[in-house]
Amino acid sequence: MANLLVDKRDQIFVLKEMLEIDRLCSFPRYASHAGYEMVLNEAHTFANTELSPTAVDGDQQGCLYDPKTKAVTFPQSFHKPYQKFCEGGWLTMCDSPDVGGDGFPSAVGTAVSEVFYACGFYIYGAAELTHAAAKVIEAYGSEEQKKSYMTKLFAGEWMGTMCLTEPDAGSEVGAVQTVATRNGDGSYAITGTKIFITAGEHDLAGNIIHMVLARVAGDPPGTKGLSLFIVPKFLPDGVGNAGERNDVYCTGIEHKMGLHGLVTCTMAFGDSGKCTGYLLGEQGKGMAEMFHMMNEQRLLVGVEGLSFSTSAFMNAVDYTKSRVQGLSVYPGADKQKSVAIINHPDVKRMLLTMKAYVEGCRSLAYFTSSCMDNAGVADGADRARWQGLVELLTPIVKAYITDNAWTVTALAMQCAGGYGYCSDYPFERLARDCKVTTIFEGTNGIQAMDLMFRKILGNNRVNFNNLLEMIDQTIEKGAADAEISVYAAIVKRAREGLARIVEEMAASSAAGNSLDLYAKTSPFLEAMGDVLLGWLHLWQLTVANPKLQGFIENKSEDEIAKILNKNKNAAFYDGKVLGARFFIGTLLMNTFGKFEQIRSGAAPVISIGEKSFTG
Repeated sequence: MANLLVDKRDQIFVLKEMLEIDRLCSFPRYASHAGYEMVLNEAHTFANTELSPTAVDGDQQGCLYDPKTKAVTFPQSFHKPYQKFCEGGWLTMCDSPDVGGDGFPSAVGTAVSEVFYACGFYIYGAAELTHAAAKVIEAYGSEEQKKSYMTKLFAGEWMGTMCLTEPDAGSEVGAVQTVATRNGDGSYAITGTKIFITAGEHDLAGNIIHMVLARVAGDPPGTKGLSLFIVPKFLPDGVGNAGERNDVYCTGIEHKMGLHGLVTCTMAFGDSGKCTGYLLGEQGKGMAEMFHMMNEQRLLVGVEGLSFSTSAFMNAVDYTKSRVQGLSVYPGADKQKSVAIINHPDVKRMLLTMKAYVEGCRSLAYFTSSCMDNAGVADGADRARWQGLVELLTPIVKAYITDNAWTVTALAMQCAGGYGYCSDYPFERLARDCKVTTIFEGTNGIQAMDLMFRKILGNNRVNFNNLLEMIDQTIEKGAADAEISVYAAIVKRAREGLARIVEEMAASSAAGNSLDLYAKTSPFLEAMGDVLLGWLHLWQLTVANPKLQGFIENKSEDEIAKILNKNKNAAFYDGKVLGARFFIGTLLMNTFGKFEQIRSGAAPVISIGEKSFTG
């Protein structure tokens, strides 16, 4: 297997054949980007050559903290790849040329991000936080702030962080205690402690720009009193360089289950009373500004989960092809010769489960990004509709994909047996590294509440109903094809079941029974994710099946076997068809039971008291 990290052929299928991204080239904004396949090829080459070798160093060496200097160092092998990454302009490939970007569609950027996360998560994870910091300054910063910080962040010369969490302010962001006191020169003195800060201190760049959520002294409690501040590690010297050291230091790093190569810091702001910060945007608007940053990151965390899944799956396929063990149970097989374990039905089942989730989640992430692209070239109601779909899908991309990353990496370990549990292969590292994606940028439980209460009920189901219309169009197309109509019928049944659940939840909310809904939000997000993957697999089935038939129609079984053995495209479409059939006909069937769980499972959850969990 040429690439053990990401299936480039499937990436191109989703972008080109399913989403038909080439049509964007008819718009002036994207007219010069017909060669996106070349960019994807370059991304694969760079990632495999430069980023992949850093994975082992990142995991085994990790990041080192010196308590005397309060400095953190990345593995030395990270520095040159990061420099080359910046020189290649990868960080701004989807940004406007006005800020030094290349203006590629977001869907292409998502595909490239999948590759970079899969190959070099530790470096790319820090880099993408830098990009998010630059974007929030682009959106809300003054011209002086853009000149001082944004340009260097987009170039990767300086790096950025996002500082929300505190010891007593996790999911309850409004409990933030960090204080900003106005100085006479218009700057602010920042005092407080932030925890779980990714890449809060390191030696990969000449300066680190912290985006810090704090409360101006005297402002009201809760989220409405929060403001966002730019707090540089080194204060700008007035001519664009890093100058005097600011009073912000790392006081320790976390010792974690995984992600050893991406440091997690505790940051002390103003312990000596000399930490200077600069208000970004309007006072009291910090949460809205920070959500600009967080929404980008939530979509990217979903892509992070996808990257772990695809790498685990690709490595599992490679391992099971090479691991010879046991006799074939197929009729007519040589009963004296052991076979590669990929030929055993139970191993095939595990691989097909992984394939169905990986390829379904890939299409979910890419589709959501394509909605952003469509919004960018649309006007009026169409723009609002596409943007509404992005808002609706964001918590699902973040939570559903990362939950399933844990499932997929566990299955990959199982495929490798005892070796899957050992460090000889990457399976156990991928499992350790992926788990935090269910916690990053708002836990998946928070995403589920956001989906139900804000994105569906809070939107009066407008975006949800727009999504159902798209699903209906695919079902109608599938129903018209005799070969796949049975799968269209299953997806239709799932779509109708989901719609009924939402109607029931809306009625419950209107009747003042919201408490029950809080117990159902996570199962609901899981069920909705299942239905979306069923729809997306049906969509892929309507594309792939006709192309497969072009290779095998009117052929005998022996002829088909020879075609699939010799023709890579035919084998690829065969895999797409079988993967879609497996998800819809097997995995999606579990969702009907989940609907009943949602209807009936709240009472014990609501009733149990804290003393009743243990004896």
